[in-house]
Amino acid sequence: MKTAFLITARLKSTRLAKKIILEVMGKPLIVHMINRIKFAQKINRIVICTSTNTQDDLLEEIAQKENIDCFRGSEEDVLQRLLDSSKKFNLNYFANITADVPMIDPFSVDYAIEEYNRTDADLVLPPDHNLGGCMIVKVSSLEKVCKVKKETNTECWVKFFEYQKQFKIHILSNKKVKTNKFIKTSLDYFEDYVFINRIFNELDKPNQVFTTEDIINLVKAKPDLAKINSNSSHLKRWHNHRESTK
Repeated sequence: MKTAFLITARLKSTRLAKKIILEVMGKPLIVHMINRIKFAQKINRIVICTSTNTQDDLLEEIAQKENIDCFRGSEEDVLQRLLDSSKKFNLNYFANITADVPMIDPFSVDYAIEEYNRTDADLVLPPDHNLGGCMIVKVSSLEKVCKVKKETNTECWVKFFEYQKQFKIHILSNKKVKTNKFIKTSLDYFEDYVFINRIFNELDKPNQVFTTEDIINLVKAKPDLAKINSNSSHLKRWHNHRESTK
């Protein structure tokens, strides 16, 4: 079975302004992300799931240009926006990740969908320290969450599923979704943008898609690449935790 990929996207970022439309190799990063998702065999629809705020008009324009769908909903209530989008497109389940993961691995997307269909989980999550995975959400379960939640700021929404003890949450195998504690591929700071730019320039080829394993192998061959954004708070938190547990 095939399904939709809902990209949660806004242009409100403050640490790195309009980060998801910064250009790499002449294209906005969100366009690179869209092109990578198109390689996933189990995705038949891609939706930029953004807000009704006028600052996000450009994302709708990008969706039109890239011949994909766009849904505009609640600014802060991401869960409600995802639910409303899934209802509009008549989805039973969907794949999702935020637009600040431009190097999403389409093969990990396919694996996540396969695992969802195998386990019939309410929520499928990638493992910790994953570099290119996504989540799979059952719409009927998302509807239950939205009915009982009391918060309207749901940007970090996995916890709302974890609160509901009756839900089945399936964590993907780290043998299938590649992980690395020392490489950061999400886009938060300028250093992350520099790193991602280098990766694309090293690995991107016409009509092909590089994988998470390709990124890991490149960094192993050129360890200086990892130093570009090695001072990020994401990696610092992990290193501090590692030192404290010795």
